[in-house]
Order: sequence, then structure tokens, then C-alpha cells
Amino acid sequence: MLFIAEDKATYPDGKIPNLEDEAAAYTEIAGRIEKLLPKGFEGEALGQLVTWSATKFGDDKRFDTWVDAVKAATDYAKTGFASGPDQRQRDQALDTADRDKLGVALLSTGRTDDKQLTLRDKSRRWANCGLAAFQIREQLSANGGDLVGQPAETFGAGKGVELRKALLVKPASAETVLLLDCQFPQVHNFIIEVHNDGSRYLAQGYQGAYFAHWWLGLDDSYAGTAGADILALRDRYGRGRPISSEDYASLVDSLVTAISSTWPAVAEQWRALPFNPDRQEVDGIKGRSGSPTLMVEVFEARKPAAARAALGGGDRSLSELATRGLSAD
Repeated sequence: MLFIAEDKATYPDGKIPNLEDEAAAYTEIAGRIEKLLPKGFEGEALGQLVTWSATKFGDDKRFDTWVDAVKAATDYAKTGFASGPDQRQRDQALDTADRDKLGVALLSTGRTDDKQLTLRDKSRRWANCGLAAFQIREQLSANGGDLVGQPAETFGAGKGVELRKALLVKPASAETVLLLDCQFPQVHNFIIEVHNDGSRYLAQGYQGAYFAHWWLGLDDSYAGTAGADILALRDRYGRGRPISSEDYASLVDSLVTAISSTWPAVAEQWRALPFNPDRQEVDGIKGRSGSPTLMVEVFEARKPAAARAALGGGDRSLSELATRGLSAD
């Protein structure tokens, strides 16, 4: 668990929510601390904070400020050791398995060949939908894409016309690209990449189901056996391919309908949306409280050509190049 003393007014006792599961908290905190993250190491530091927030047993991480937490997370992500005072309570003993893994970490300056730990880290960085979206943006920014964000807008009941307009926006010129960072709060976060010629690409990971790499067709890292429904949706909306105009119109119609519906109604159409049609996921959405909303934050890549060149060039989407540019292992 992760505790930040300066956030006690926001979170009881400063206990940060599980940022793997609480998308709204993740978005709020990631946006607030973005300027504190080390240049060129943003994804790793943020990923470590997410990992600490999601750890339920022992080894609580407690810091006075986010500045202290980011510094410790950066140190830990780089070396395996957090700066500052010992973060483990004195009465918490390491079990044999933890001691063995710690020994490996010590010998390898914090790195480990433990496949489970590697897979867990990959999951937190790339299956977590919010982190996947964040890392795509940060990779493009770090490689000269010159991303400039606009204030996020939240669309709910009665805002269908405005949402449709937001989802149909195009870059002002052929020299720029837009990234629409879209989020159903506490449900799913995805990116729509928009080019001036009307080409649009969907990039995403989905916690418990697949990594961004799988969705983009870069590897076979699906959790379990992928069903025919999600494979068909990936063929239509994923694999790094442009979405057809008919499929994109269908997606926009569905999202516009969703924000004026109830969660049970959204659940009924969720299996047709290009996210995760798993029955358990649908049942979870059906039981949500409140009213559905969709938040859209627009980022303009003012120098996409520079980012494309830095990431290896080619005619693939920028989102795919960014995902390729960060190791999934």
C-alpha cells in the first residue's frame, strides 16, 4: 500500500487507492504529479508508484510528499532500492521466497530474471489501460513529438452532440496528429490516434485480459485463450491498422448512446464495443452505480514526423511505434 501524508485531506490517512483498478484516481494523480516524474523515465517511475499502491500485504510505502515518493520510486525502478528511510516495518519478516528474490535482486542490482515478477511488471505497465495510454503519450513526447494537451472534457447525459463532435475532430494540418485519450472513469482508458487524412487507430491495454502489444498485433500475450469475439474485434479495430469509416461511425454511435444510458444498458452493448467482451467484465459493468460518462483529453503531436523518425520510421501508427519503442519485457 502507498501512503502520502500531504494527501490526507483527499484520501483518509493519506492511503492512495489501488491505481491499477481505480482509473479516476489514477488519472487525477498521474496528471497532478506528471511534472515531478523524471524525464526519460516517466513510465517506469509511475509504474512503480502504481505497483506500490496495488500491493495489499506488508511493506507499506509511506512518504511525506509526492516529491519524496517520486524520487523513491525512480530510485527503486532503476536499482531495486528506494531512497529514504526503511519502508518495511521492523516486525515484518521476509518469507523464504521473498528472501530468495531479494538475493537475486541484490546480485543483479535490482533486476531479476523471475518470470512471474517480469510478467507482473509488464502487466502493470501495459495491461493497465491508464498506464498503457500514459506510456504511449510519454514515449512520443520523449522522442520529439512535442505533445501539447488541452483541458479534459467530461461528457454525460445530454452531451451526445458535443461528444460526437469531440470524437470526430481532425488535426488542423497534415503536419500534426491528435491523440484522443478517452476514459470511462473507473472502467476503461483508451487512445484514438487521428490523422489529417481521416485515418484513425485504436491503442489500448485491458487489465486482466491483454497487453497493448497484443491488441496491436505485436505479440501473443493474451491472458488465457482469446475468444472469437475479442479476436474479431481486434481484427476490425486493432492490429495497428486504420479503423474503417463504417466501424468508426459505429464506435462513435455506441459511445454517444452509452453516456445517455444506464450502466445495465451500457453492459448490454459492451460485448460489441472493441474493448473486452468477457462475460465477467460485462457483469461487473452492469452492477456499477451512478451514471455513465466519458472523459476525453486531446493531445496534439506537433512534430509527429520527428517522433516517427526517432522510433524507427515506417508507415505504422505512432501508437504502435511508441509501444514497440518501450520493451514489454
